[in-house]
Amino acid sequence: MADRPQYRLAVAERPGWLHATGTGDNVAANVARFLRESYRACLERGFDALLLEIDFSGESLPMADIFRIVSDRSADGAKLRRIAYVERSIERDPAMARFAETVAVNRAVNVRLFHDVTDAERWLAQR
Repeated sequence: MADRPQYRLAVAERPGWLHATGTGDNVAANVARFLRESYRACLERGFDALLLEIDFSGESLPMADIFRIVSDRSADGAKLRRIAYVERSIERDPAMARFAETVAVNRAVNVRLFHDVTDAERWLAQR
């Protein structure tokens, strides 16, 4: 029997947005789960802005997986005022994070990729 991928979601309320951090294995199922659960947590707490801090370990997902996951989750993401996205891993190709951002933006999601949490928080705090 294959090992289940490791996954953990941590959420913290900030003034005006929800900060969601995903850790574990970088597999498509975990990325999709992280986006789905982060969005749900944001709604349950009454926030319209979300900081996604992705700290999964492992190589980049294939471009087709990134496209499919982001496309599938974009309808929900477009309902939020802002989404800041921070990719923590130095293992992965930064072009893949930019690709994910582009796919979401092209589907009417107000998302922006940041290199660090401080800059992402600064952007989320703007009205």
